[in-house]
Amino acid sequence: MERNNVTSDRLTKLALRMKKGDRRAAEALYDDLLPKVYGFLFVRTGTREIAEDLAQDVFVKLVEKIGMFSEDRGRFTVWFWQITRNVLIDHYREKKETPFSVFEDEAVEGMAVTEMPDIEKRMRYGTLREFVAGLREDERELFELRYVAEMSYKDIAAMLGRSEGSLRVAAMRLKEKIHKELGS
Repeated sequence: MERNNVTSDRLTKLALRMKKGDRRAAEALYDDLLPKVYGFLFVRTGTREIAEDLAQDVFVKLVEKIGMFSEDRGRFTVWFWQITRNVLIDHYREKKETPFSVFEDEAVEGMAVTEMPDIEKRMRYGTLREFVAGLREDERELFELRYVAEMSYKDIAAMLGRSEGSLRVAAMRLKEKIHKELGS
């Protein structure tokens, strides 16, 4: 991977500054990523308190492991979301909980995602909740990474070890499934 491509990414630049001890860069990363991380974790756990705790764990891990980040291996976004996934996996291993438990309506209404994709704005929370719960695991993961975490296809491909093309096709099929099940 070309170093210029990697270091031209805003978040990667911030991560490199954070790695050198720049506190403002760390704060900027936190401000940019917290709503997306929280949204991703909330969708996966269904509980605001757990999502908040796990989001905090993600950023603690980021501070602990930023020295291990290498721009020569790729973009910061991919590295960061791998930490997020690992924190979630560890949570389920420790708690022996089943992901996507039934959400309480009050919890769904209290989602702290600041900007929701257009598709979510048009759906009621209950309908979306039922729809997401009925997706296959790979579809759920793509939905969460693409539409909740707002990751690029390039970053998702690097994280999951799949081609961008196959992810785009899968996302197109997922959108068709959404439109078929929920309407426009």
